[in-house]
Amino acid sequence: MTTIDDIQRIVTIGETRNTEFKRTLTRADLKKDRRERLVARIRYMTCESPFEGRFLVGIEDINDREWKIYGLDEKRLREAQEVLHIICEEAGVEIVEEEQIETERGLVGMFLLKRVVTPEVKETCSVNVAGRVNSGKSTLIGVLVTGNADNGSGRARSFLLTHPQELTRGQTADIHLAFMGFTEDGEILHLDDPLNKGEAARVLDRSSKIVTFFDAPGHKEYSKTMIRSILGADAQYGMVLVPAPEEADLIRQEELRTGIRRLDDITREHLILMASQKMPFMLLISKVDRADADDITLVSEVTRSTLKEIGKIPVTVNSHDEIPPVVREMPNGTVVPVLLVSAVDSRSLDLVTEILRQLPSKSTEDSLDKPALAYVDKVYRGIRGTNVVVTGTVRQGVFKTGQIVVLGPDHNGSLLTGRIFSIEVFKKRVSGVKAGDLFGFDIKDVDKHSVRRGQAIADSEELITPCRVFEANIVVTRHPTRISVGYSPVLQCHTIQHTVVLRKIYNAEYLCVGDFARVRLEFSMYPEAIGVGDKIVLREANTRAIGTVIEIIK
Repeated sequence: MTTIDDIQRIVTIGETRNTEFKRTLTRADLKKDRRERLVARIRYMTCESPFEGRFLVGIEDINDREWKIYGLDEKRLREAQEVLHIICEEAGVEIVEEEQIETERGLVGMFLLKRVVTPEVKETCSVNVAGRVNSGKSTLIGVLVTGNADNGSGRARSFLLTHPQELTRGQTADIHLAFMGFTEDGEILHLDDPLNKGEAARVLDRSSKIVTFFDAPGHKEYSKTMIRSILGADAQYGMVLVPAPEEADLIRQEELRTGIRRLDDITREHLILMASQKMPFMLLISKVDRADADDITLVSEVTRSTLKEIGKIPVTVNSHDEIPPVVREMPNGTVVPVLLVSAVDSRSLDLVTEILRQLPSKSTEDSLDKPALAYVDKVYRGIRGTNVVVTGTVRQGVFKTGQIVVLGPDHNGSLLTGRIFSIEVFKKRVSGVKAGDLFGFDIKDVDKHSVRRGQAIADSEELITPCRVFEANIVVTRHPTRISVGYSPVLQCHTIQHTVVLRKIYNAEYLCVGDFARVRLEFSMYPEAIGVGDKIVLREANTRAIGTVIEIIK
């Protein structure tokens, strides 16, 4: 609740871009010129993130250089409220909070204004893009989003590289997001400048379908981020890139060394992880402009045999006529379309774009009817005008502005209760998000320092079970020696990254590559929001094991 001291501090700071003072508002302010000036000012106050401003009535403006508390009686404040509501409606802004503060001189009205939200996009389709380092993931996404071919030097990916180490090395080091839109008639809506907020808002407004891309790093040193992207993004589909020239060289080296033709370990791991998540995906053989016919043939043959080994049916797509039956089968998780692409020739991506246009959203009515649930991926505590902002992907159900939610567990295993103050999708405010949608929640009424990555957000406490010890069925996919009780890898599940201790192996003394077993695991520091049926990855240096949670030990 705002106090007289708070008002005095606001007055001392004075008017800013997001703060406006008025002695009073009357019906005279609804006349054309004065009304238009007020509408323009309110729109300017709320035109940039976090799209909100403060409007105070009962403050005397002295030559735009000094401000003092003036105060109003109840009748004049009520008239000012009515006038402000009319002006805000014309400005496309809503009054989300109203307060009356009593001072020695009278009442001061303080109003928190926010841009009116837009309705949510009708259909969203999220795609997790994976591939080894230098496979061309960011460049391909850049070409798809902008519609402009790359210049051969990575120009198309430039808007995705934001961290200093990424700009220096030209390689992705974190998970980045991008999107492209389709109108109801199937027209592609490209973004000439993906970093322009106004242009992004325009595409979101016109789109009846949005395809979102999660671009994860492929370099070995960032493998945990890549795994977090595949497990935590809750994407509906996957896209694995295999660079033809580099992969052909690795296949030949492996054949010389062992006599076996096979994909490199990182690419195989991407395929296995997506298969373990039961995520339908497509496979793109990239950089075909830099590879000769022998390289392309070799990589195509080995990728097809690898897909068959993990229980998939590869289907090469060469024309638009072949797309409908493939798209119809993709959601079942067995058919994998295989395409040849080059980022320097945007026409080679026409088939990929058409598949993306036809892909159905997997957000079924069943997932929308379930209670709302999501996992926190990133946390922002320093954004002006907010308490704590969390981002992620909605796993099930629907979240709406003003909704009371439960977060947790915290480090003590307790659950927090807060309220969703506002929701943004790609920096545009919306009224709600549903299963499969990305989100940015400004959450009020919680201790912002207790919020962290890996926590669950739900509309019911029953959906979040703080868990310290659990059992899972796992299979060891990569390990140079043996795994025994006491082993301490990092577990990744959803957006959780937490060291666990192997407490028990059922029916075995130790595990090696290829072994399958039921094991008991314990989080080393504090409980996490994990449940039966969740997919997990255990990693430590070159060790990998994948599995499924089968029992929570209370």
